[in-house]
Amino acid sequence: MNEKIALVTGANTGIGKEIALSLASKGIKVFIASRSHDKTRPVIQAIEKLHGTHKCEWLFLDLESIKSIDKCADSFFEQNVSLDYLVNNAGFAGSRGLTKEGFELAFGVNYFGHYVLTRRLKHALIRSKNARVVNVSSKVHRIVKKLDFASLRKTTKSLSGINEYAVSKLANILFTSELHRRYSGLGISSFAVHPGLVDTEIWRTLPFFLRPILKLKGMLTPEEGARNVLHCAFVDSATHSGKYFSKCKPSAPSTLATDQDLAIKLWEQSESWMNHYSR
Repeated sequence: MNEKIALVTGANTGIGKEIALSLASKGIKVFIASRSHDKTRPVIQAIEKLHGTHKCEWLFLDLESIKSIDKCADSFFEQNVSLDYLVNNAGFAGSRGLTKEGFELAFGVNYFGHYVLTRRLKHALIRSKNARVVNVSSKVHRIVKKLDFASLRKTTKSLSGINEYAVSKLANILFTSELHRRYSGLGISSFAVHPGLVDTEIWRTLPFFLRPILKLKGMLTPEEGARNVLHCAFVDSATHSGKYFSKCKPSAPSTLATDQDLAIKLWEQSESWMNHYSR
């Protein structure tokens, strides 16, 4: 009855995989939400082999589709359990296009999809009475000088997709601070974290001519990146909820990322979009 429960998005590979394995090693039951059961099966099997057949379950989740997010939340609620750890990890950089509801692809998947998922799982988080929401961000958010709301409903403009990726990661920090302001009194703490420049499949869609540059910058292993994220799952929430972390320490994000009025505007606009497209 006292078993802790975690849900990790995009845990079939990279940082998410290592997060799921580490949480399971602590006796936490892990729900992995991803698009492909086949690609997730090796992680599930690894957890079951080490920790038992009941320690990991898969939920279908396509963050490009709000209907899919709604169904994922419904599937989780069917378990009739609380949610102690929500790790919004899934994402990518470099792809171009629009989500099914017409949001710029990186913004729609990396931020908005996770916003909707978190809102949909609110009551499961409240039931925990001491829940953690960890949003994976990036230090690249610093290159954003202005959040242009009109561009969020247009296809990816930059060739590399990095500008849009940066916007999505800025949004995750703004979301974290506003989530803390609105939900901390409900027993839900929130954290944004830069995991480091990690060598994972997130960069698989980046234009080929940019990939060598990443290697030159020095990339962390998925295990090292996961360690930075996991730190936020267990750090003292009373003093650190709502903050941005880097290298396992609270860090000052960009000035734009600390704009409370902007955080409120983003939340309210996201809520309006969510209500429009959800059932």
